[in-house]
Amino acid sequence: MKRSHPPSLERRRFVAGVAALGGAAVAWRYVVTPAFAQNPPSGCPTPPSGGTPFQPGQDQRPIVLRPSISALTSAQLTELRGAYAALRALPSSDPRTWILQADLHALYCQQCTNDATQIHFKWSFFPWHRAYLYYYERILGALVGNLDGFRLPYWDWEVARSMPSPYRTPAAASNSLWDANRDGGIAGGGGLPSGDGDLARVQQLYGTQDFATFGGNASSAGACENNPHGLIHDDVGEQTPTGLDMGNLGFAARDPIFFAHHGNLDKLWSHWNGLAGTSGVPATAYRNPTDPGFLNATWSFYDETSAIVSMRASDVLDHSDNLRYIYALPVLHIPIYEIIRCELICCGPDPEKSATLRIPQESVDATTLAVRDRLPTSLVLHEVEIPAGATGTFEAFAVRGERRVSLGRFAIVGESHMAMKGAHRMTLLLDATKALPDLLAREAPATLRVIGRRGAKSFPLRAKGAELRIQRSAVEAPRK
Repeated sequence: MKRSHPPSLERRRFVAGVAALGGAAVAWRYVVTPAFAQNPPSGCPTPPSGGTPFQPGQDQRPIVLRPSISALTSAQLTELRGAYAALRALPSSDPRTWILQADLHALYCQQCTNDATQIHFKWSFFPWHRAYLYYYERILGALVGNLDGFRLPYWDWEVARSMPSPYRTPAAASNSLWDANRDGGIAGGGGLPSGDGDLARVQQLYGTQDFATFGGNASSAGACENNPHGLIHDDVGEQTPTGLDMGNLGFAARDPIFFAHHGNLDKLWSHWNGLAGTSGVPATAYRNPTDPGFLNATWSFYDETSAIVSMRASDVLDHSDNLRYIYALPVLHIPIYEIIRCELICCGPDPEKSATLRIPQESVDATTLAVRDRLPTSLVLHEVEIPAGATGTFEAFAVRGERRVSLGRFAIVGESHMAMKGAHRMTLLLDATKALPDLLAREAPATLRVIGRRGAKSFPLRAKGAELRIQRSAVEAPRK
């Protein structure tokens, strides 16, 4: 395992045109030691607390489009690199500096907090990361003198399957978007594995109309958190036990691609919300939770002036009016499903005999037609129990005799120097189309199994509930 021992922030040597921050775009250059990416922190930094509450309507900047990285002009790319160079050049005493801003993410992970305040494995996942990106974006914009116009770009990995070249080349410390701790194949321009956040997966997520399945509930992660979120984290991070940098929540935000990755996740949430009101879907579909526990969750950050500020989940739901950015709207074809609630019969602690599905008698005809017509079918396993210590990449299979059909992959991102503490829950959204005949067989139906990949340990499959979602039609969601 590669181990680097970086110098302290005080010992880094930066050369940059910081004095020109208030003017036009400048060329940035800085020099660091070869250990450019950092080891995990030995402890947790002091978290910000309290602060001036955000007030909806206080941000009066122009509403600006957040672009995909591939759409950046040469001037925008120069500005982006300059912003990250300026961030890295800030003194360690400045709470806006690269390391301390990155460690804000660790503050809300298990290594530095508890289940009540962490922002993974629950419905806080989307709103916390949106607030985090908002203030990070403001800091970068202020550092290049363009608070009004600077917006973070996103990596649209559903179509751009290789990491954007500005983050890979040059592969040296002179590139402020580069990070040394990445998977060699991805860092060299290789594509993401099939199924990890690709178009088919995104389309499947857009067909999921309830927030609990898509984004989680008060005690369980939604399907989006494990694929694409977790899988792409693990794909990009080093393929080592610690998974530096992106493959470990404790320091994932030390790789600039983290913010492009989460920008695209934020875009998916925005587009998912934008499907509300589509003809042919229920009025309650594509809505965020209204529970006060969701809306009133509050977190503290540093703004572009180094002041402590606080933001509630409810403040970020209207990102256009409140946070002053938008995304380009696609034309989407939304699948309409017939939902069949099933029973998941668990078979004890042995992963080799994990679970089988039991279909209600009144739904047998519907599932028989689905098999005959090969209708696209999703299997939703609600609130799957993730055992303590389970981290890494996993694949779910339907196994019947010698036949093994993949249902899809998912990932649980680890943390600094430790596995996840305690059991957690997450909803799995799987593709059961090819496996449906085996899952519904009258004699010796297929069992559902979770197999660990890249050294991850398999675990028995237990869930609070199960559904088959059989696609009967699709509707076109118009631009709004």
